Amino acid sequence: MKILSFYLLGAFAVSQAALGGPYPPAANQAGTDAISATDDRFTIWATNATVERGSTEIGYPDSVFAFYGLDSEATGPADATPDEPYPVVSLGDRGVAVLEFTEPFTDVPGPDFAVFENGFVSSFLELAHVEVSSDGENFFRFPSSSLTAASANIGEGGAVDPTNIHNLAGKYLAGFGTPFDLAELRLVSPLLDVQRISHVRIIDAVGTNDPQFASLDAAGNIIIDPYPTPYPSAGFDLDAVGAFTATPTTFAAWQLANGIGSGGPTDDGNHNGVADLMEYLCGAHTPTISATGIAFNRLAYRADHSLRLEGSHDLKTWTALARSVSGAAMIALQAGVNVAESGLHAVRVSVTVSPALPYRYFRLAADVP
Repeated sequence: MKILSFYLLGAFAVSQAALGGPYPPAANQAGTDAISATDDRFTIWATNATVERGSTEIGYPDSVFAFYGLDSEATGPADATPDEPYPVVSLGDRGVAVLEFTEPFTDVPGPDFAVFENGFVSSFLELAHVEVSSDGENFFRFPSSSLTAASANIGEGGAVDPTNIHNLAGKYLAGFGTPFDLAELRLVSPLLDVQRISHVRIIDAVGTNDPQFASLDAAGNIIIDPYPTPYPSAGFDLDAVGAFTATPTTFAAWQLANGIGSGGPTDDGNHNGVADLMEYLCGAHTPTISATGIAFNRLAYRADHSLRLEGSHDLKTWTALARSVSGAAMIALQAGVNVAESGLHAVRVSVTVSPALPYRYFRLAADVP
């Protein structure tokens, strides 16, 4: 929302659009998925924020950068309300905020984190893309949907129907977060470990239908929200990002967080085709096999088990080719086997095997304490 007092005085003229989209409605309405800032599931909040401001009106050549609020306003618990919307940082058009979490969080059943904006009514929605990273370098975007008609701009006082919005931050008014489920990105890339999210990136969506400046959803639809808003508080106004569950570092804690009971290591409690212990140690990504070897992830922060790669020529006799002990680097165990690793927490392991060796089949195994 726009924070300057002269704008607030006119903001109550915002029109109310008829509801009609397929997605959950506004906060406090039946069927909403808005999450209150007071929800006791929030145990983790961003501890550091770095904001790169965008302009107050991207289509105006002489526009200045947005400058309302400090970067630090986006850290800690959400505290903006419709009556007190001021403790935020404004991103400006196409502005970017990167939130860092000292305590990384994980993917569990249902929503995993929420992003808070500071809208003061349920139809004045300033929207933003949301991306996550497990290393602070490689970010992956939630697939969003905006079904608001783009035939005309709605202007700075226009209304957006929240039932037309999915996976865009800013869908709900102040005090209520827009939820995001990491399961949607579980297999998007080996470079993303949804079991250990350390960074969230928020990118303001410019709500114009001008193709030179328009922001697009995952289907290529133009995203429409109030534009222009040529004030120091232009663009998305970030209040906070909060998460539910810290990354587990024991197999039992991981099972509990995922609600899959206390089954054995070979069970598949979440029915995704990966044995529970292997998913705990390596994530849900399937190893890739080439003519010369195999590549897979190992989660180096899971140090309560040891992981090994085995080879076989007949699927009966298996020989250990490489091994990682208690999260340490994986090392080759015989001549003709070479191991290369990259990454810090979600380590990408590439093992090449000499054609002179007899192995045609490979498998990952773990030592259970």
